[in-house]
Amino acid sequence: MIKSFSATTREIEDAQAAVAEITATLDLDKNLLKNSLGIISCFSEFNETGVLKAICDALPFDCIGATSCLCASNKEVDQMIFAITVLTSNDCIFQTTAIPITENYKDSISSSISKLFEKSSDKPKLFLSYFPLINTVGCDVILTEINKATGDIPLFGTMAVDHHMDYSTANTILNGEVCRETLVLGAIYGNPKFSFELASLNENKVRKQKAIITASDGNILTGVNGKTVLEYLEEIGLTKCDITRGLGIIPLVIEYNGSTRPVARAIFAITQEGNAICGGTMPTGATLSIGRVDMEDVLYTTEKTLRPFVEKETTLLVYSCMARYLALDADNYTEAKKVSEIAGDSPYIFACSGGEICPLPDAQGRLKNFFHNYSIVFCKLS
Repeated sequence: MIKSFSATTREIEDAQAAVAEITATLDLDKNLLKNSLGIISCFSEFNETGVLKAICDALPFDCIGATSCLCASNKEVDQMIFAITVLTSNDCIFQTTAIPITENYKDSISSSISKLFEKSSDKPKLFLSYFPLINTVGCDVILTEINKATGDIPLFGTMAVDHHMDYSTANTILNGEVCRETLVLGAIYGNPKFSFELASLNENKVRKQKAIITASDGNILTGVNGKTVLEYLEEIGLTKCDITRGLGIIPLVIEYNGSTRPVARAIFAITQEGNAICGGTMPTGATLSIGRVDMEDVLYTTEKTLRPFVEKETTLLVYSCMARYLALDADNYTEAKKVSEIAGDSPYIFACSGGEICPLPDAQGRLKNFFHNYSIVFCKLS
């Protein structure tokens, strides 16, 4: 069984005061069981001022996580906040590893996970994952290599993000050290109980008209129904102006062969050739639809999905796409507040995400790991 408890601080400059606030709230002497792991989300300036490192150094267990532009826990919601949820157990064991994503990332992932597996005769039941936001290697590609190395052990987590337009301070976190191009994993061994859920687009806001991906190169979509992406989008009534101005709110909805639920993909840019640079792999032969996201959809889909999912005495890990945050415009705290309201007294941590990692069942009910955009993902642990 896994239990948890949470703490937050807004003390971004005084490390001593921040440590005192976090440790007093966590009350480790009272709450800590045999094995523990800290899950962190924080505004990037907590690293720059040394507060992040000071808090992690003061805690007697490993801490993993990522920076974000908005965090929530303990009924506190803010941009400039440090949030931690501690997972603790007498019968589950936690192990962490950091894997550099370099030119040899495939070898790094394979060898690092092999070394992790050598530490125990049993394999982990679940990985909590924190992906770097880098341009050289896409998250889908990283996920594929992890699946190969682990044998498709369920993976749940987020991609680092921050409050800057260029995401220059978006980092993963391991024990107070920030990592620009490093994948951080937390392995959970034993018999944890866990389940997953996600909310993406309001199905009523997805066009019924479907197309087929006829050509692609990884995350670059080059052909839809035998046409360029730009030609296809114009054919269904979107002007060049619509497309240019609305990239952030025009999700592509992909139905993978063998999956029972669709996956949303963001369009990051349209090239001069009329191709689309997307937020994840665009497999040829998959079905494609066009969606739309707005404030009402964000709140509706979150509430509809989370209310039946929450249970007492369970822990919630929640990551929501930056696109949902942006769709809320001036009311960009409202989704996090909705999660806090529905979670009630259950320990939880919420953070905005550059991309979401959450398993979905295939047609046989087996969990398969997917990378998502435009989604809010939930992991329930006990």
